[in-house]
Amino acid sequence: MKIMLRIVQSLFITLALVACGGPAAAPPQTVELVITDPPAATQRIELPLGAEVTMRITTALKDHAHLHGYEIEEFTEPGETIVWEFTANMAGTYELESHVTDSIWANVIVS
Repeated sequence: MKIMLRIVQSLFITLALVACGGPAAAPPQTVELVITDPPAATQRIELPLGAEVTMRITTALKDHAHLHGYEIEEFTEPGETIVWEFTANMAGTYELESHVTDSIWANVIVS
């Protein structure tokens, strides 16, 4: 009986340590993008996996922005800012592009 009690205690302690030792939550991220005409070189945006993201995009032209992989897209108006809020919950590299000019504005890297 004492052996069984020790096994149960050991399992309980092990499970408690594993539960407490998980990774810390990623801090929220805010990304500000200003897209010029013509667009500048492709930007690199790095985001921690699990972060709550607010992406603010302002374009110089009427356009159609699309973040591949996360499948977020929206039409833009010159000088107006669109705001996307999402959780960076998929690791990988994703293109943020214009569906009007096919320019790749940014590579969004989630890791």
